[in-house]
Amino acid sequence: MNRALIHRRAKRLLPAGIETCGLLHFGLAPGQVERALLGSMFAGGQAQGVVALRLSLSTALAIRRKGLRYFESGNWVYSAFAADGASFAAEVLPSGHGAGYSAVALDGRAWFVVLPVERLVVYGWWE
Repeated sequence: MNRALIHRRAKRLLPAGIETCGLLHFGLAPGQVERALLGSMFAGGQAQGVVALRLSLSTALAIRRKGLRYFESGNWVYSAFAADGASFAAEVLPSGHGAGYSAVALDGRAWFVVLPVERLVVYGWWE
C-alpha cells in the first residue's frame, strides 16, 4: 500500500473538521510514541495500530484560535491537556509545546491526539 492510499484511508477515520495534508514519519524508535501516548493518556491500552498525520495549516490555526470549542462532540469524547505537564511530553514533544487535544471514540475502539502547534495528529485503534 502506498503513502497516498494510507493517508486517504486514515483521513476517512478522523471526524469532520480534522483536515490533514500528509502522512508523517517519526524519527523515534519503533513503539516509543505509542507507548508514551497510550500509557500517559489512555491508561495503558494496547493499540493495534497507530498512524501519524500532518495537520493542515488552516485546521491548526482554527484549533489554536478556538481551542476545545473547535471540536464537535459526535461519536467522540474530547478533552484538552497542557503538554508541559503531561508525562509523555518529555519523551515526545519539545518543552513549552502548549495545548493539545485528545479524543476517544464512544465505542472505545479508536483514539486520536491533535497537537496544533506541531501540526500533528496521531490516530490509533484497538481491535
